[in-house]
Amino acid sequence: MRLFLFAIGGTGSRVLKSLIMLSAAGVRPVDENGRPVPNVEIVPVIIDPHKSNEDLKRTEALLTAYRELRQRLYGNAVNADGFFATRFVTLREIMSEGSIQLNDTFIFNLGAVEREKFRDFIGYDTMNEANQALTSLLFADYQLENKMNIGFVGSPNIGSVALNEIKDSDEFKAFANVFNQGDRIFFISSIFGGTGAAGFPIMVKNIRQAKNLEINNRDVLRKAPIGGLTVLPYFNIEHNEDHRIDKADFIVKTQSALYYYKDTMTGANDSNLNAIFYVGDQEVSKPYTYDPGEHGQRNRAHLVEMVGALAPLKFAGMPLNRLSDPDGFPLQTSAFEFALDKDERDVNFLTLRATTRRLVYDPMVRFHLLFLYLRTGFRDQVGQGFTEDAPKIKSDFLNSQFYRTLTDEFMRAYVDWLVEMHDNNRSVSLFSLGETDMNRAINAVGTRKSLLGRKNVDNNVFKAEMNRLSRDARYSEHTVEYKLLDLFNRAAQRIINERYEAIN
Repeated sequence: MRLFLFAIGGTGSRVLKSLIMLSAAGVRPVDENGRPVPNVEIVPVIIDPHKSNEDLKRTEALLTAYRELRQRLYGNAVNADGFFATRFVTLREIMSEGSIQLNDTFIFNLGAVEREKFRDFIGYDTMNEANQALTSLLFADYQLENKMNIGFVGSPNIGSVALNEIKDSDEFKAFANVFNQGDRIFFISSIFGGTGAAGFPIMVKNIRQAKNLEINNRDVLRKAPIGGLTVLPYFNIEHNEDHRIDKADFIVKTQSALYYYKDTMTGANDSNLNAIFYVGDQEVSKPYTYDPGEHGQRNRAHLVEMVGALAPLKFAGMPLNRLSDPDGFPLQTSAFEFALDKDERDVNFLTLRATTRRLVYDPMVRFHLLFLYLRTGFRDQVGQGFTEDAPKIKSDFLNSQFYRTLTDEFMRAYVDWLVEMHDNNRSVSLFSLGETDMNRAINAVGTRKSLLGRKNVDNNVFKAEMNRLSRDARYSEHTVEYKLLDLFNRAAQRIINERYEAIN
């Protein structure tokens, strides 16, 4: 199954960034019995005219690094287990040769939408006087003067006009060409801004009305299982005299959009969505810098984005008979919300509900321990024990492209992500930031008691376990990269179960 994941606007990019981090740890879609869903391949497509958006650029760089690391670990295999298990691919990567030519990128080329100003896009200056007067009633002067390459600045009425062009783009046609029976579609967007609030319903409409478009797979596409994450207000912005984006409008915009979504996508008579997921936070975040787009928009990561990233994974694991009728048409829209087990400002693993803990705890702890091990212990162990077994991990591996991408690029972004979530008012404190002692690395979770005190976890414990596993394993047909991460993953599974307190 391919899950085509459309991340719309700044919130879409930030939620996608959290999904990349969870996937790097090994969090995967599971079925209703908690078993990993096989053959899932994710095709992320970022839709945002604001190409200089720093959140977009950070997410694109992470996707590129993730793809490079996974390719070296597992090649083109769809199914894998452990770190970087889920395969992320571009539209170009899965296309057959044909008349449509796309760049090998995760970003949707919006073409004409990226013209300089909205007034130019709609041809305002070529309208007759009556049409100009009508247009001026529908759009404020600042909206007509809005530079399209910085997004839609909290104005969904601009976005709804501009993004309707997507259906005629080469990217949309390429998506339609590669979409097959059994694939699914998921949208990530906010509901209180401009790009996401407009892009989500426009894209759903064009897919459900695909029979009217000159594209391949029209019948398959219009019956496709479609899910969406609708992100409700969750952040605060600094006070400003420029009211193009005003936090006071967030709730009003949300209410209006929810009524519209009910009428066009989720209502009993208009179930164009198979499933919708809602997430937001009434806890006021630290104010983000007011930036309508001119300065890049680099916002701190937030808990809402991390838990929102679980929504497409849940959708991928839902049985088809809960989404569609026997003829393939959507059943009444299933709606989901997310809640913490405890409404606290400091969130650790024990604050999450048991179902969420079971999904994320083990893989996230394994990945954090990998980060600590690579930072503090691995370099000194090269040339000893398991590194001497075939294939040998030699000192030149420390200068390889894979190792530099993993430690200098991906792990650095991972730390930034943890720090940003920790520094918000709803603070995410899953791990003790800056703590290199593995015994105290997991907040609210210590090591098990033993007769002589507490069981110990350190680099030497991992070295001994990896030495034992390496003697019994056969890695000679694998790369050194696969050997290192697979050995550590298997060692971490056993060490977590035997040496840390159980929390589930």
